[in-house]
Amino acid sequence: MILKGDIITKNDAQNAFFSSFEGKYTIMDNLDEKGEPIIHARKEVYNAEYVYVTVVLRGTLNMIIGGTRVEVKANEYIAVMPCMSVIVEESRCIFFAFLNRNHLMADIYKRTGVNSRLHYHAFKFRHARFSPDSIAVLLDCYKRIKQEHQHEDYPMKEIVLRAYLSAYIAKFFSVAKDSDIINYTKGNRQYKFFCDFLSLLNEQHRTERSVQYYADHLHITPKYLSNIIRKYTGLTASQAIDQYVIFAIKQTLYCNEYNIKKISKEYNFQSQSFFGRYFKRITGLSPNAYLKLNNIKSINFVQKK
Repeated sequence: MILKGDIITKNDAQNAFFSSFEGKYTIMDNLDEKGEPIIHARKEVYNAEYVYVTVVLRGTLNMIIGGTRVEVKANEYIAVMPCMSVIVEESRCIFFAFLNRNHLMADIYKRTGVNSRLHYHAFKFRHARFSPDSIAVLLDCYKRIKQEHQHEDYPMKEIVLRAYLSAYIAKFFSVAKDSDIINYTKGNRQYKFFCDFLSLLNEQHRTERSVQYYADHLHITPKYLSNIIRKYTGLTASQAIDQYVIFAIKQTLYCNEYNIKKISKEYNFQSQSFFGRYFKRITGLSPNAYLKLNNIKSINFVQKK
């Protein structure tokens, strides 16, 4: 298993089942393997675009996520948000997983109503336990999504996939409990600073992009903040702030909440042209070009060959 910023390929799934619909809705599993098959180690990658959720049925999946070592054991799941570096270490486990572009997942959260009670941000991961009964429910939902992936493409396939994924998310949050979350902040002073930085960034990213601003509010030096951010993201403090701002702007563009001129004002850019240059420098696309490819009305009605 491997996460990339732009595309997930079959080679990344190793010997697992793999299916992807245009890189938007991607699933993989090794459910047909016997025992606890080996998951080979993979080099570090940077996940810029995807929400990645995997559930382990047997064995242990060993990962390093944003500099934090994580062991996902039987009847546990890991959800990785965008803007995270991910290393998969050699493991032995049976798993099933889905990866979907963040703007699609955020839209599903909103439609299923979970967005009001749970906040998902970039530079985050969530590790928690499930009961065996809850795992069985989620596995049944996953198999329905897998069955739909295996159908030959047809005009309404994306709508059906999105509906099945919405049902999966609704089930997922109906059985998830806050008490089952595995806490990584306890006793880790630097990681707590990192989480506090993310909370502040979530509140102020529309108007503040200065490393000094965030360091001052956390009562630490910019150098110390930068060292912490590099430890958990592999990015400089300035790069991490930029990635988060772009992460948020992409969602705003996708949802058509504002036009580009209004976005440039909302995010405190000195002009629309400056915003355009900033966005293209980081994404490689102008805001208009990105919007044409990714917007809430861009469901693909597959054309039969």
